[in-house]
Amino acid sequence: MKQYKYSLDKSSKKFACPKCNKRTFVKYIETETGSYLNDEFGRCDRETNCSYHSTPKGEFNNTFEVKYIAPPEPTFHDYSLVSLSGRNYKQNNFIQFLKSIFSDDEVKEAILKYLIGTSKIWNGATVFWQIDNFEKVRHGKIMLFNPETGKRQKQVNGKAFISSVRAVLKLNDFVINQCLFGLHLINESNQKTIAVVESEKTAVIMSIFKPNYIWVATGMKGGFKFETLKPIKNFKIIAFPDKSEYNDWLKKAIELNEIGFKIVINDWLEQTDFEDGTDFADVFIIEKNKSKIDQNLTENKPVNNYTETEKIVYKIEQHTPEIRLLIETFDLIDSYGNEIKNINCGNP
Repeated sequence: MKQYKYSLDKSSKKFACPKCNKRTFVKYIETETGSYLNDEFGRCDRETNCSYHSTPKGEFNNTFEVKYIAPPEPTFHDYSLVSLSGRNYKQNNFIQFLKSIFSDDEVKEAILKYLIGTSKIWNGATVFWQIDNFEKVRHGKIMLFNPETGKRQKQVNGKAFISSVRAVLKLNDFVINQCLFGLHLINESNQKTIAVVESEKTAVIMSIFKPNYIWVATGMKGGFKFETLKPIKNFKIIAFPDKSEYNDWLKKAIELNEIGFKIVINDWLEQTDFEDGTDFADVFIIEKNKSKIDQNLTENKPVNNYTETEKIVYKIEQHTPEIRLLIETFDLIDSYGNEIKNINCGNP
């Protein structure tokens, strides 16, 4: 087979990006030797906020014959690690945030459904396990959230608190082959419709708001691809990309639908004034908080007694009155029961 002389490094090693200076830069290597090229040649993983990509021009398309080498077999974590992490939820910031929105029973059901874990790497850290449809534990992503806002916490240098079980346990020979977060749920439900979002947090939250779907997450923008979605090819798929990611996901959906997938890409967020990066969980939380404010107004609660969060939520609602249509749009019908026409399905 033919292979490019230069290719992007496939290891997990990242460098500082020449443009945004974030440690999200993947360098080009010389394929035959594995040696890194100069620092300017590579691609930033922050495709939306940075989009830096520089190739070794002039020589990039030179090819040579190579012998095919099969990729290494993936490694799996022992399931006992999942069980061991299922505790100390009072010290789990994400779980505490969920409890500020939902009932204890709803949160408990979400924990059991997604087997959410707790890590000691940082005080309050959460483990999102990637368990495939064969019950194999492929990956454990560790993240730290703010227990009050539900947003990811960042370090002093601006870097997010994110790691993995592999890194914490120093499993240097562990071969990661990631899958959809929540993939194991397709074996436990008769539902034939799967909702795909980007973040694990969104999948968990939306599973409580809209339990009539199986909610899974790609874990990253680039995870919406054939290799990741292949196990759910025979399901009806509705994808809810974050604001500003619609066009990329639509393009990929059209490609996948041509080979037998049945994917609909919901464009509701893309038509709103929400800021880039907003996801469906953010919108539903705003709406839920708005309902609380409406209830307080009905009870003649003085405006001066609102918390700062309530005031912000109320202001956002004034600028986005269309949020009341979210439920109808989400179900792909309008308030008159007619099919929504601006949902681009890409030949489902």
